[in-house]
Amino acid sequence: MNIFKSLINSVKTFATNTGTEKRRDRFTAKQIQLDELAEELNLVLEGKTDFNFIGITANEYDSLFFVRNDQNFNIEFRALKKIQLPYLQLLEDFASKNNIMFETEKLDRIPYLSLKTNTSITETVDLAKLIQKEVFGNNDNTIYKVIP
Repeated sequence: MNIFKSLINSVKTFATNTGTEKRRDRFTAKQIQLDELAEELNLVLEGKTDFNFIGITANEYDSLFFVRNDQNFNIEFRALKKIQLPYLQLLEDFASKNNIMFETEKLDRIPYLSLKTNTSITETVDLAKLIQKEVFGNNDNTIYKVIP
């Protein structure tokens, strides 16, 4: 009888774990390289995303958000973790060096930087590549998760 109970419990556990894995799969973030960013930005312009922005991250500290501004985009960075704080200054330096207007503010005690780029999709992708390379040390082969 103990073997029978053990088998039943094993089947129940397997069924529960299988369902959990399926639920996890539904919420796995889409992965892209920067050459595919234009397609994602186009979805934002077409209103096919949940919000008027999307973000990308490769390692959770290099998160950039692309916020719709009419038919163009601005780029934002939010320092949600302590490890991200030094990147605020690096991004300010990058913006100054490239003559990009920016604002640094706190929203609900979370510091964020908004680069007022007002750029087309192509220009936004080029700028994202430059930021990821110069500020975060990423390259064209880096895989990013798309975050809503």
